[in-house]
Amino acid sequence: MVAVDSTPASGAVLQYLRRLVDPGTTVRVVSVAENPRTFVPLGNWAGSQLSAAREELRRDAGEAIQAGQSALDGCGAELEGQLIDLCREGGDLVHALAEAVSQWSPDLVVLGTRHQGAFLRWVEGEVSAPLARRLHSPILIVPVDYEAASDEYPSRVLFATDGSDASVAAMRVGARLVAPRADCRVIYIVDRLLAPGTGPFEEYLEDTLTKSGQIAVKAAADELAAYDQQNEWAVTTAILKTANTYDDVPHAIDREARHWQAQLVVLGTHGRRGLTRWLLGSVAEREVRLTAMPLLLVPASAG
Repeated sequence: MVAVDSTPASGAVLQYLRRLVDPGTTVRVVSVAENPRTFVPLGNWAGSQLSAAREELRRDAGEAIQAGQSALDGCGAELEGQLIDLCREGGDLVHALAEAVSQWSPDLVVLGTRHQGAFLRWVEGEVSAPLARRLHSPILIVPVDYEAASDEYPSRVLFATDGSDASVAAMRVGARLVAPRADCRVIYIVDRLLAPGTGPFEEYLEDTLTKSGQIAVKAAADELAAYDQQNEWAVTTAILKTANTYDDVPHAIDREARHWQAQLVVLGTHGRRGLTRWLLGSVAEREVRLTAMPLLLVPASAG
């Protein structure tokens, strides 16, 4: 399922999605016509103005679906369209998309990160991040300014792990999107800011997390190897650390993704509890707002 509107963000999503679609795949292109009453206080518009605004929003959503289907035409997919009219169904944009996902249960949800503007546009950051928190399906977030290097599956894929069940689920789902003969990199982030200024305890904690990271990246590499029957992937691993008091795990992941020139970043969305719970939704949500690369978020239940 791919969610679209008439902004450039949807164009970036569709361009990236084309490289992932195999012949015979069913792709449902969904767009939401919002309720104009959410933009204008009650009583400010006459009935005719309100009807005209509703019709314009429905027309924009319908045109976005048609444009999305045209962008995917020729890739061998079976294309469907779904227009959600909030004037009739109620609720807000995030709720409507989450409900559509729940009803159809797609293998993958795809959308962009910067739906911009005021009256007729999704607000930047107010769709992708909240929606990612609510879904039980893998969700692929594509930044509006990302340009794919080719029309093939991603060949440089960065997996972030903390050794949790969510990380394993992310490995299994993300592996399905990796090109043959791709470069895969597995990283574990040691958060040095969990106990700053505590002297020996800080050193002990960092050492403990480093050892946990070594176990986690090995397990993740083994997990990838189980899927690498004929793909000939080159898998590398790394233990990375947050840099200073202004650094955090999402920035460390994004920094490595940029430096390594990743074409896709894969994260689990529900990690361990306690001191190593950096894959929880708050981190994933910050990564959504931060990333300059396509980001695949995978809930533990999806693996």
